[in-house]
Amino acid sequence: AAKQSGGGGGQVREKPGMKPGSIGSGMGTSRGLEAALQQVRVGVTRSGKKGKTVTVIDGLDPGGGVEEAKELIQKFKKVLGTGGSLAENGAMSFQGDNAALLVDMLVAMGYKAAKQTGGLGGKK
Repeated sequence: AAKQSGGGGGQVREKPGMKPGSIGSGMGTSRGLEAALQQVRVGVTRSGKKGKTVTVIDGLDPGGGVEEAKELIQKFKKVLGTGGSLAENGAMSFQGDNAALLVDMLVAMGYKAAKQTGGLGGKK
């Protein structure tokens, strides 16, 4: 079942049949691991977003379940000054190309293996 957005609101649409490991595929193998061991990937995409640039964080398990993830998204949104959302599979998405800044923030938070994958831009 795909998560559909109504009229914007920065929601992520999950595609049924999304390949594991592709950007937007969710938490993956990071579930339950400590922060330093999680394979966090930050990527920028335009696919399926009506041409709008979206930064997606995959492989991040903040621990504490959905509430902890929502609190983390709120912190990121405040720092980035953009909208963002949490998909059912655990992927976090934010408006615009903020990959370099998000990677720096994640590394500072203890996610030492956080890396930028692919993407449309570089450091800001």
